[in-house]
Amino acid sequence: MSEAFAMGRPRLLWQVGAPLALLLAVGLWVESWQAARLMHSSHSAQVSNQLESGVALVAEAIVEPLAKGDRAAVDALAKRLGSLGRLRVTVMDPSGVVLGESDGDPTVMDNHASRPEVASALTSGSGSAVRHSDTLDVDMMYAARAVRAGDRLVGVVRTGVPLGLLQSADRSLARRSLAAVVLVALVTMTIGFLVVRRVTQPLEELEALAEAYASGDVSRTPPVGGSLEVQRVAAAMQRMARELDQRIAVLISERNEQEAVLSGMVEGVLAIDTGERVMAVNPAAARLLEVDASMALGRSIQQVVRNVDLQRLVSDALAAGVAVERNVVLLGDASGEGGRHLKAHGAPVHDAAGRRIGAVVVLHDVTRLRRLETVRSDFVANVSHELKTPVTSIKGFLETLLSGALDDATRARRFVEIAARQADRLGAIIDDLLLLSRVEQDGEHLAIERGPTLLEPLVKGAVDVCRLKAEEKGVRFEVRCEPGLEARVNGALAEQAEAWVRRI
Repeated sequence: MSEAFAMGRPRLLWQVGAPLALLLAVGLWVESWQAARLMHSSHSAQVSNQLESGVALVAEAIVEPLAKGDRAAVDALAKRLGSLGRLRVTVMDPSGVVLGESDGDPTVMDNHASRPEVASALTSGSGSAVRHSDTLDVDMMYAARAVRAGDRLVGVVRTGVPLGLLQSADRSLARRSLAAVVLVALVTMTIGFLVVRRVTQPLEELEALAEAYASGDVSRTPPVGGSLEVQRVAAAMQRMARELDQRIAVLISERNEQEAVLSGMVEGVLAIDTGERVMAVNPAAARLLEVDASMALGRSIQQVVRNVDLQRLVSDALAAGVAVERNVVLLGDASGEGGRHLKAHGAPVHDAAGRRIGAVVVLHDVTRLRRLETVRSDFVANVSHELKTPVTSIKGFLETLLSGALDDATRARRFVEIAARQADRLGAIIDDLLLLSRVEQDGEHLAIERGPTLLEPLVKGAVDVCRLKAEEKGVRFEVRCEPGLEARVNGALAEQAEAWVRRI
């Protein structure tokens, strides 16, 4: 994310250096342009002054031959003065006829009375103009002055220079100015980029320092270069990194402790956010609900557990804001037969500000207790029947004895022996009840003791117990068992099985 963002943004070196360089270049160009204009004006004024001085000297020198009307002398003097002063010198009479010309033949030249500078000199005494010369076919700058001999106007003297010289000087000045501007700009830009680089290099070092801290390397020291402000930022970043490292270490330690506690709990724990999405699942909950803990994180409780009771418990705990409790049956039919029985406790969870941020659900597996309750109920019913049978038998035989069987010694002895066995059977049942109680309390798993047992006495004893009621109903027993036949069984428990025979 940060790299993609950085790719779309220019570097500080260009953000600062490029605008400064552009601003400097524009400023230097404007300054150069102004200087060129100023130099052009100054040069033009200087040339104009030279022309004025030149035309005054020429007028002073040529006044005598001009007053005499000596055309040859005037022309010769014009050519000589023009060569010495490197000027174009033109001499005209008051009517504008050219008498002398330094750069040509005056006899073939047109009348110059209509020339702007000449016309101005004839009317006001002096004149100047910048225009194209038809005679030389170049642009010229002229200065003209009226020549007087006393009070009499004897002619007009004009001096001129080609503008090409002035333009050439301007171009030379422009080239020198441009070279100076370029040189100054390059030097200034180089110095500016070096200065900006000195500012950006510590920032790049701070970026590398921040990247190192972000990757967990808090041992890296801040850069020693840069300004005081950069050093303060680097020191602050180092303090922040160390404090964050300490806080992260504390959080990791607390998380590990929490995970250790949750992993060691027998009860299942589910953490649900306000959107009914699973935030945490301990191993016990994953085992009870038969879900993958990693796959359950971030998913809704409806997706993780397809149980209406548990889903409703979560909704109630989030909505009610109080603890709720409910029995939940998983993986079984409506009666819970063959399923897993859970005792679910749900309570809302609040943050430090008191805002409700979710709920926690604790699951207790009570399947074994429910099964023990069922076994206990069945056992109580069976024991009640088991106790009733020997008591009934003993009572029946005692009543038989009291009704006259005591007089028959053989029958009396047999009835007494049967009553004694039934009394022993009562004692065995009581011992079994005590054994069951000890197993439930101590959690012992005791194996049934088996040993070689003669089956003939065992079968005859069971028949004798049932014989009295059988004879009352007209039922006769016939026992066929080989003497000495043995089986590896528990004699007492086998004798208790006769209760099922009597039920049939």
